[in-house]
Amino acid sequence: MDNVYKGRLPQVKQQIIEMALNGSGIRETARVLEISPHTVLKELKKRVPS
Repeated sequence: MDNVYKGRLPQVKQQIIEMALNGSGIRETARVLEISPHTVLKELKKRVPS
């Protein structure tokens, strides 16, 4: 896990979803998981039905 961006890890993606379901905001989630807010938003958009 030397040069792998944390936002690509499946467990981090799962944490993004769990934090969103528990009411955490995008910036808070990004800060806690140490990833960019853009990554959080991108992951959440994948989960929203059109």
